[in-house]
Amino acid sequence: MASSGGNSEKVTKPSFSQGEHTDLVTIKRADLQKLSAEVRRMKEFLPKVLNSELLQSYSRIDKLQQELSDERGHTDQLQRDADHWKSRFQASQSEREREKQELSSLKLELGELKKTLSVQTGYSASVGAASCTLLWRVSRSPESVDAMLKGSMVSEFLQLVGQTVQSYVTDCREREPPEEDSQEVLFVLALAGTVTNIAASAYGRDFLMSSPAGRSVVDVLVSCLSEAPIGTCDQLRNLVLMALYNLSINQKGLQYLSTRQGIIGLLAWLVQEEVVSENRLHCVRLLQSLIEEPTTPALLQEATQTISVGLLQQLVNDRNPELQAAAAELMEEVQSLRQEFPLDI
Repeated sequence: MASSGGNSEKVTKPSFSQGEHTDLVTIKRADLQKLSAEVRRMKEFLPKVLNSELLQSYSRIDKLQQELSDERGHTDQLQRDADHWKSRFQASQSEREREKQELSSLKLELGELKKTLSVQTGYSASVGAASCTLLWRVSRSPESVDAMLKGSMVSEFLQLVGQTVQSYVTDCREREPPEEDSQEVLFVLALAGTVTNIAASAYGRDFLMSSPAGRSVVDVLVSCLSEAPIGTCDQLRNLVLMALYNLSINQKGLQYLSTRQGIIGLLAWLVQEEVVSENRLHCVRLLQSLIEEPTTPALLQEATQTISVGLLQQLVNDRNPELQAAAAELMEEVQSLRQEFPLDI
């Protein structure tokens, strides 16, 4: 109901029964019109705001939320994998600690075994050196050599000599050689000395050249001359040269040594390189023994081509009287061979 004096309109809510609250709201017509206009503008504006970009944004938000959810799931899986591998790592660490303890225990046990082995090896070497030294002394008697070679286990003994000497020479070439007074060296020298004494016996020389084990030992002795380092193994080389010389005065031994290709050149080289005067003397004597009655044309040719005049002159002028005399005899032998057999053999 409008009043005559104003532009406001009173709206009265319906009446309520007694006990209920009643509110009266008075709204100016101008405000109501403004509100209505605002609503119309909103209706016109909303379609412009709710365009495709906004809808696409909502779609992107949904997609990002899905990706976020997927990433969370992936992260959870990675966390589970990490927990699994962490557990495996901890188990591996525990296993490693256990193995370290076992390894430490094994090292201690190995150290004890090495000590025991060292003691046993030292004892065995001492026993072997003592036994072979006694055998070396006993073998100085030809009767003892004959009795020894007519017994059993001779081939096994000769195989032991060859293997031991070869192993010792190899060790001297590849490692620091042992002390000369060590049990190992005494053992090897005693074995080689026994073979030298066997070769000094007529029956022993024939036995060595008639048995496969004996010829095998001779092959090892010849190889020692080239393989044993110069300046070491001097005592062993001395015994080897004497043994080969003893064999060379036997017809079978001379023929066998003559078949060793390059033996003359080896001895000619050794007599120049050797630092021990006695060993040089043994080289010259062995050379003389080999060419005194040459058994093969190849040996004769090797002797005339390898033993030079300069080398012989150097040996003749040596300060050792025995070496001078032996070198003079060797020079005569070589000159005689060159006159009798020219180089075009």
